[in-house]
Amino acid sequence: MSRSDLPRRSFLAIAAGAMLASAGAARAQSLGEARASGYLGERPDGYLAPRDPSAPGWALDPMADVNGRRRARYEEPADKNGASLRAVEIVAGEKIIQSLPAGGYYMDASGDWVQK
Repeated sequence: MSRSDLPRRSFLAIAAGAMLASAGAARAQSLGEARASGYLGERPDGYLAPRDPSAPGWALDPMADVNGRRRARYEEPADKNGASLRAVEIVAGEKIIQSLPAGGYYMDASGDWVQK
């Protein structure tokens, strides 16, 4: 690699980092907007669910990704402590619902959606 390649490589690294950061921010923004719009809500088992059957695709897109990452996080303490995944999911769901901001939706024990 020559010295003249360094500025170009630096620029490409910075550009790639900016693209990744903006993609993460866009995903977080879409998730926040989907929650604020009432399209997504929290289930008692620690996962997101569509609250509104007419939710647009942009609102549902982050759900699978978030739920996949949550499941991976729940599996770790379940495996480490010999607990069932279900038990960890329930505890996580309780914590998520407790920390849900006002206006957010969650599913209660009877399966009804409630606005906090």
